[in-house]
Amino acid sequence: MLKSALLATSLALTMTTGAHALTVNNKSAAEISIGLDQGDKETVHKIAAGKSMTFKNECDDHCGVTGPWNFSKWAKTGDTIDTDGKSLTSGDKAS
Repeated sequence: MLKSALLATSLALTMTTGAHALTVNNKSAAEISIGLDQGDKETVHKIAAGKSMTFKNECDDHCGVTGPWNFSKWAKTGDTIDTDGKSLTSGDKAS
């Protein structure tokens, strides 16, 4: 019975934290700035070199993410974006 209660609590915490957030991993050696756009609300965040940032409220259901890759990426809740600070598009001349 105790194991079932602990499992249920653990599952509930998992569902209310990381599963309902957008995470951006900065795998570059430099700080990056990203913008999160939900249409009527836009925020800009700096992510230190080699660090990650999780957004629980700024990208509730879906949002546009802009950053060092020179375009907006459509992201949804639960997504993880890894960036090395370069373009995520295969046709980018800077790649």
